[in-house]
Amino acid sequence: MITKIVLTGGPCAGKTTTNERIEEVFSKLGYAVFTLPESPTLFIKAGADFLTHDRNLYYEIHKNMMLFLLQMEDSFYNIAEATGKPALIVNDRGAMDISAYMDPKDWQRLLRETGHTEEELMARYKAVFHLITSAKGAPNSYTLSNNSARMEETLAEAIAVDENLIRAWQRHPNLHIIESEEFVKDKIDKVLLGIATELGIHESVTCEL
Repeated sequence: MITKIVLTGGPCAGKTTTNERIEEVFSKLGYAVFTLPESPTLFIKAGADFLTHDRNLYYEIHKNMMLFLLQMEDSFYNIAEATGKPALIVNDRGAMDISAYMDPKDWQRLLRETGHTEEELMARYKAVFHLITSAKGAPNSYTLSNNSARMEETLAEAIAVDENLIRAWQRHPNLHIIESEEFVKDKIDKVLLGIATELGIHESVTCEL
């Protein structure tokens, strides 16, 4: 059995640390765990200019990022099958995240040109876990220092991105909104519990920080 989930959320939401704990916890439970890297970060570090004012270039970056993301997912699905073990594939952002950064008309054009629908893209994932940005729940913790690809400099920008991402996934039938907590461990434990429930695991799962 292969379970695909999305870990998404606004900037400085704790996705990186949560991904590390997911791999640690569910690997110990016998799962083959694959944590896919965040495509926008890969593209930014490779030189793609997400701040360009060239609308056609901006569109092409996002269209090709979509194609890259879907191919990466499919490749790791094949690898997961080959393990012969129950597997968990964790996407650091999923296909619908891309829509949160595009003009609606350009997004609809992208869907037409790539031959996808929103319903089909959402159906690729059993569950979506949206981690609320610390800019909204714990503003004193918001920082740019732990991610060189993060572009949202103000709390307002971070919150706006967070809300756009929630709207992008709001029609997914299994969307989990994970609020910010005073202690990051509590936030991560909520995600771990949610994933365990999706996998039918009834034993206690918690992280150690």
